[in-house]
Amino acid sequence: MAGVTSGDIECSICHDDFTKPKLLPCNHRACRDCVLSWLQKEGGQGGCPLCRAPILSSTQQGQGQLATMVDSLPTDFATAALVDSHKVLNGPHVCDVCENNVTATSYCFECSIKLCNTCTSHHQKLPMSRDHTLEQLNEVTAKRLAANRKPTCNNHSNRPAELYCSAHQELICMLCFPTNHRNCPEVKAITDVARDKRTELTQQSQRLKEKAAGLAKQMKAAKEKFKGMHKKVNDVFDDLQQCSEKRRQQVHDLIQKEEDATVTSLAEMEKARAAMTSNSSNIDRLVTSAPDDALLQMLNQLKSRLDDLESESGKTAKVKDVGDIVFDSQLLARLKSDLSKLGNVLSLCFDC
Repeated sequence: MAGVTSGDIECSICHDDFTKPKLLPCNHRACRDCVLSWLQKEGGQGGCPLCRAPILSSTQQGQGQLATMVDSLPTDFATAALVDSHKVLNGPHVCDVCENNVTATSYCFECSIKLCNTCTSHHQKLPMSRDHTLEQLNEVTAKRLAANRKPTCNNHSNRPAELYCSAHQELICMLCFPTNHRNCPEVKAITDVARDKRTELTQQSQRLKEKAAGLAKQMKAAKEKFKGMHKKVNDVFDDLQQCSEKRRQQVHDLIQKEEDATVTSLAEMEKARAAMTSNSSNIDRLVTSAPDDALLQMLNQLKSRLDDLESESGKTAKVKDVGDIVFDSQLLARLKSDLSKLGNVLSLCFDC
């Protein structure tokens, strides 16, 4: 269907439509059973088949049953809804009301049924359905269908869910409320809860973007500092030519020593920045396209992942402030003494 690619609905391991898609730490997706089989094949230490990033952390590996650890990964209900919608639109276009396999031409988003021309006409005339949203089947996209899918009760699959119980983290119908949730402290309309949580996730995603931008700025400043130092040294020693070649290499070695000491910090910052950017992009996707019930069912695991990222960001190693990156003063003093007879041109480099 238009707007849906194979990457949106196909597992990268089995190459079939996703079945209970799991969201890996790298934000790639795979079927739950495929992830389990992949880890079993790799002795529990396998990485993502697309990017090789670890699926289980070092603390998780060897700490319990693989199936339990795979089940603890977030289920991507948004992708599952897209797969279901794709199947609906690619299945037989038969009217869900008529009994004679009459070809369906339109879709009712409120009733979630396909209708033929005759039933469409009746549907638009009946008082109870005249205000429903109907569209031509050939114009309905899987993403739009998934985003407008009506939530169902966690306890009654044949009944629509209208409320969300935060205490039990359940989508519930009006039948469940008086019997099981009357005394729950916070039961609200699904649309209201989803709206608030979308705003909350958007704000958290924005914080991650800002933190990622801050890390990128620090990395750029550190790299530019080294670049400027190399240029200054090159400019001075190029003027000295033959007599300064040996000293030029010594200064470069000093800079390289400082730069090498910074590589580990830069690598950690890049890893954190990439994780923040990837997760914020994924949250943006879910906020803009996930149906309410999918968003709420994924909420706790996603927020836990985002909270961990925000917490870990404060622990990420920082590079030395670029203003603190200096040469060894004693060695430079000796170098300056050796070269001072060649002219005052060196003072511009070493007295900074």
